[in-house]
Amino acid sequence: MKFEGSYSLERAGAPPEKGAVVLSLLEDSLVLAPARGTPLTLPWESLLSFSPADHKVSLAISGASLVISGLGYKYDDLVRRASRLRNERLIKLGLAGEPMKHSMIEADLAFSAPGREFAGRCELRIHETSLLALPETAEYLRLPFRYIAEVKEEDYAVEIRAVTGETWRLSGLGGKYDHFRGSLAAAMDGNALFVQGALAAAMPGADPLKVRALSGLLKEGLLVASEAIEKAAPGAFVLIGKRICSSKTDAAEYGFLKGLAAPGRLAFGVKKGLMGALSGDHFVLVFGVEKPAPAAVVEYFLVEPAGEKTDKAATYVYRLPPAGGWEEFLSFFNRAMTAVNFRRMPVLLSDEALLAPKNAVYAGALARVPELRELRSLYAGRAVHSEDGGWEADVKAILGFAASSRAPARWRKGGAAGPEEEEGEE
Repeated sequence: MKFEGSYSLERAGAPPEKGAVVLSLLEDSLVLAPARGTPLTLPWESLLSFSPADHKVSLAISGASLVISGLGYKYDDLVRRASRLRNERLIKLGLAGEPMKHSMIEADLAFSAPGREFAGRCELRIHETSLLALPETAEYLRLPFRYIAEVKEEDYAVEIRAVTGETWRLSGLGGKYDHFRGSLAAAMDGNALFVQGALAAAMPGADPLKVRALSGLLKEGLLVASEAIEKAAPGAFVLIGKRICSSKTDAAEYGFLKGLAAPGRLAFGVKKGLMGALSGDHFVLVFGVEKPAPAAVVEYFLVEPAGEKTDKAATYVYRLPPAGGWEEFLSFFNRAMTAVNFRRMPVLLSDEALLAPKNAVYAGALARVPELRELRSLYAGRAVHSEDGGWEADVKAILGFAASSRAPARWRKGGAAGPEEEEGEE
């Protein structure tokens, strides 16, 4: 899509540029073709701010400011299209993409969080496990259902409070008010029922009210310490362990990892597959290890057992940060896995592999998601499950490597530090 207008580009230490310009809105960038001058390509993620007002669009880029004007009656169209393309790109780089259930719901959003406030018109999207808002003049916002503490409805407005301190107040929904509130409730209920179904299968004969109460603690994608689970529902974690050990292979692996864990350092969660049935739903377990050095070992087990055949690709080992203990790491790991949407590939890829064109999205995510940068710095290596055996020895080798090396060094087969193999799973 092309637009004609005027532009003004100012930067420190250089004369300003002004004149007529043709703007091209592409999927990944904004291209300026001045009537006199050299074209300029601005990737959407390079725009530090996007501020339309008084029929002008002010853009901040590193070390410069750009103003677009003279768009005439096409001003509103450019603002709408540019804002959408920019947010679509940022959603992709923010690893926030997942199956979408409902979209094209417009509303007025009043957003507040510690140190940040925003108000404006937006598009709402209800995804499999989260709510997204795409403002007309700001970057997208994402609220995972697992963080929602309360939803209130009053005077045709919906107020959502999150445990993170965020508040979303949505109004101006018009004829889509009932559609939105019903769709949001259905999506959240769907996640709760998914967790209840996984827990009920793991706890045959359990009181349905106990299962429902436990699903309120173990929200989809939230890792909870086993002690908290036992406190909420005594005996529940023992039954969950038996479910995980439904095959000889899983039983042996679970027993080995549990034997490595220090007392009281075990966390559990239930996660929907990012690609639905193609990737499968999983129980996620994090084992806190103290020796030979503090570390966390992460393993995935299928919610629906597949007999003796396993789809597990690997076991992942992370160093614990020098400052803080197990509880602090678990809190961080929950935030980090939510931030990367439980994707493993951007963590696995070596710095060299990130430079490959096919991994450009992950390289962009690294620049925008601070939790991903910290995850990568703590990641020590993975032990691949294979029919050839050697998995237990590899887990022990990675733990030893993590204790004897400094972050961000990574283990690879054979014990040498070096780049991780590029092969991995999403």
